[in-house]
Amino acid sequence: MSRHQNWSDFKKDILVDPEAAQHYLGVALEEFQATGERLFLLRALRSVAEAQGGVGKLAERVDVKRESLYRALSEAGNPTVETLCKILTGLHLRLRIEPISG
Repeated sequence: MSRHQNWSDFKKDILVDPEAAQHYLGVALEEFQATGERLFLLRALRSVAEAQGGVGKLAERVDVKRESLYRALSEAGNPTVETLCKILTGLHLRLRIEPISG
């Protein structure tokens, strides 16, 4: 039996932990803010959703149509602030505003 697993499975194993998911999304948000490239954040949100039960289950928890949530988290997605807050709430997280240090 092989002890190796692919990156996707490894990521799911790690991101099932709420603290690891919080850190991962925090880094993705920082990357988004630094580059303006929302794909970092969308991929991270989708990875966490998949690790924590799947996008379909998250859609049920946040009362968003499954198809809409898949579309919002796709590479072409552009979720509204309302949808983003629903997603984070469904993942037991929230946005927090902090001053930029430096």
